[in-house]
Amino acid sequence: MDHTIIKSISNVIMSLDWNAWITSIATFVLAILTFVYVWLTYKILAMQSDPCIVLTVVHDEDRATILQLVAKNIGTGLAHDIMFEFSRPIPERAFGFDKNAIKEISEMKDGPLIDGIPALGPGECRKIDWGQYGGLSASLGDNPVIATCRFKKNGKEMAPILCPLDVMSFAGTVAVSSPSSKVADELKKISKSIEYISTGFHKLKVEVVSLPPDTTNEDSE
Repeated sequence: MDHTIIKSISNVIMSLDWNAWITSIATFVLAILTFVYVWLTYKILAMQSDPCIVLTVVHDEDRATILQLVAKNIGTGLAHDIMFEFSRPIPERAFGFDKNAIKEISEMKDGPLIDGIPALGPGECRKIDWGQYGGLSASLGDNPVIATCRFKKNGKEMAPILCPLDVMSFAGTVAVSSPSSKVADELKKISKSIEYISTGFHKLKVEVVSLPPDTTNEDSE
């Protein structure tokens, strides 16, 4: 009985078209690989058009001692419904050079970082004058504030970005005004000087110097 069953199974196996089976399996595997390739391509293209909102602390290029908070979309897509969360309250306009002489600084309670930003396109940003090193270091201490940037793309919540708002790293750094700001300051000085003269406080003095007579014609005669 067992011999008969084994012989029947052997006949079935021998009757199978192995080429067809191999072709079917290869087609199935190829279909899976094609699906994975299409899915990965879609994800890569989608990531290349994703927005990315970050919040950083930078020197103002035109006012060397001022530190600014800059919320910027460094991605390649439109971000909307942008909100910020902070690990602890942040100060507002903490100006001053000597942190030991800084008076009480108020907490930031409104503005784009508190109320949010409706939308930012690629490369767009919002700049906020935050303060100076002395005032900010006195208010924040040695530990940075962690800002959580939340935003959406086409109604979908994107992965939040964590940004440490550090001020202590600016200690001892060189803050030099840009050449364009220096030129602007000089132009302002020139403009004030001209305005001061035109008001009559200083009269513009013009001296007319007489030229010697033209003797060219006399010599030719």
